[in-house]
Amino acid sequence: MSDQAPRRIPLDTPASSAALVLGCSPHQVGPCVRACGGLTARYGGPASPICPACQHERPAPALARRKG
Repeated sequence: MSDQAPRRIPLDTPASSAALVLGCSPHQVGPCVRACGGLTARYGGPASPICPACQHERPAPALARRKG
């Protein structure tokens, strides 16, 4: 598996081409909710409203500290 950041899929990319990259059907492709200018598998089964590039940029959640 690569540590390389996923490339943003531009909004003007045909849905059929974006679907091949995203691993979904063309009718599931839609814009990222972060308005980054990228496409994501936004609708249907394993949908993600945030594109892979934005997900990669998101900071990892802080680990909860246990009191004890």
